[in-house]
Amino acid sequence: MKPLPVLLLLAAPAPAAPEDQVPGAGNLRAWIDHVRPAESERGWEAIPWRNGFLRGVEEAKRLERPVLLWTMNGNPCGET
Repeated sequence: MKPLPVLLLLAAPAPAAPEDQVPGAGNLRAWIDHVRPAESERGWEAIPWRNGFLRGVEEAKRLERPVLLWTMNGNPCGET
C-alpha cells in the first residue's frame, strides 16, 4: 500500500462538529443539526419502498420494473 494516499485520506477534513464535543442540554440543537441529513441526502425517502419481497415482485411484474433486493447480515449500524 502506498503511504501518500493513506496520509491524504487521514488528513482530509471531517465535517465540523459542534464546539462542545459532548452532547448535552446546552448544545443539543447544534448536535441535532449536525447529525440530521441535509435535504439533498434524503432523496431515498421519496422512493415507495416495499418491506415484503413477494409484494415487491408482484408490483414489479405488474409495472414491468426491476426489483432491488437489499439484504443485510448483522447490526444495521455496521457493528458486526
